[in-house]
Amino acid sequence: MITISSPAKVNLFLKVIGKRADGYHNIVSIVDLVSIFDRITVKSLEEDAVIVNDDRGILPDGMANTIFKAAMLLKERYNIKSGADIFIEKNIPIGSGLGGPSSNGVATIKALIEHWGIEAQNNELFEIAKRIGADCPLFLYGRTCIIEGIGEIITPVELPELNYVIIYPERPLSTKDVYESLKIVLTKRENDIKLSVNFNFAHDVVNILHNDLEKAAITMFPDIIRLKERLLQAGALGSLMSGSGSSVFGIFDSTVKAEEASTKLNDLGRVFTAKSIK
Repeated sequence: MITISSPAKVNLFLKVIGKRADGYHNIVSIVDLVSIFDRITVKSLEEDAVIVNDDRGILPDGMANTIFKAAMLLKERYNIKSGADIFIEKNIPIGSGLGGPSSNGVATIKALIEHWGIEAQNNELFEIAKRIGADCPLFLYGRTCIIEGIGEIITPVELPELNYVIIYPERPLSTKDVYESLKIVLTKRENDIKLSVNFNFAHDVVNILHNDLEKAAITMFPDIIRLKERLLQAGALGSLMSGSGSSVFGIFDSTVKAEEASTKLNDLGRVFTAKSIK
């Protein structure tokens, strides 16, 4: 039996550059992995099959489930004739903008490589990760980074350890719907974004907080504005929606301040305190 943690992420900066011919969007984003975890356990299965269950009964069946998809892509790529019984404890909310499905897909890859004894090259795993989802390469990379393109171009970034309060308002948003609601106005400046790769203090990070998807998400769920305001009122140095929403996070000076703030925000939904993963 193998058990592996599957972390969440937040987007500290997200600029949408434009829509591609294949329907995806090119982006530039700074992504921090944070200490909210799902847990994936893999057990042996006598028959040549993949079974996936979760503790909340919320994950889809078949290839729409990134855990199942990851397992099937591995089986196909490495001609695996063994099965696996996969169980996930879900803490990262679905439709929250915190990267749960992509993180789960990558955690499954890592667990099954060990479970099935696969000898794989990193470049092979990145190719599989890209086929699972746009955020999967960053989780395979496994640390703070700038992602570009549709998530496949990765540059390391140095951040201080950040203290977060993250609010999920119990309202999922569809990434597809948010992007379809996005009105993109391209300028030369937006196509030539220069981001630092070294941030020394939390205030340096707060100064670059930006998410192009916020306005589109707010048209679908206006309460995002209130979540940001409440986080600032509770002492956050800055606040932003993560990814395509609906989760909103605040950055705090210390763990103590983050924990104190979280107790004032429980009326807004599921509230998490978290740190950057180093």
